[in-house]
Amino acid sequence: MREGDEVSAVLPQAKKRSWNAGAEDANEVTPSRMRAFAYRLLGRREYSVFELEQRMRQKWPGVDGLDLLADELLEALQEENLLSDERFVESFVRSRINRYQGPLKIKAALRDKGVSDSLISMELEAHSERWTSLAAEWLERQHTGPIDFDTKKKLYRRLANRGFTHSQAMDAINQNM
Repeated sequence: MREGDEVSAVLPQAKKRSWNAGAEDANEVTPSRMRAFAYRLLGRREYSVFELEQRMRQKWPGVDGLDLLADELLEALQEENLLSDERFVESFVRSRINRYQGPLKIKAALRDKGVSDSLISMELEAHSERWTSLAAEWLERQHTGPIDFDTKKKLYRRLANRGFTHSQAMDAINQNM
């Protein structure tokens, strides 16, 4: 008898457990499964209503009755204050400001996430006095010293690509001259 045979004779065979036990009904959509999926996503970060709905459609493509189940769940999550476009917009704008992005770029990204224009403009207006100073801060981090004409053009383009308006970019450049 070999050494490996003794071990298998002594130890009983352990039942194999899989982390995805019951995977055969993983494609079945139930309200509790959808709610658990939404909780997992919302536990990590804020989502817009549109974005969460898209994630559900991506998880369960082509399932009959998904629209009705998703709408009911989204309404329930909003009533429970677990899902809020206002909170999502505040969080999103704050994170993008910390990355030194301007209002135009933030507005475009929020539109892609299905947020209403009124919510976007309300939150961006709350930060309206900060945009020029934010652009100037970013310029200080990127460039020190005198700014010649070619450098000014380059910095203007970079600020425009970051989502700052013409006047915000020019004011920031003129502050740093």
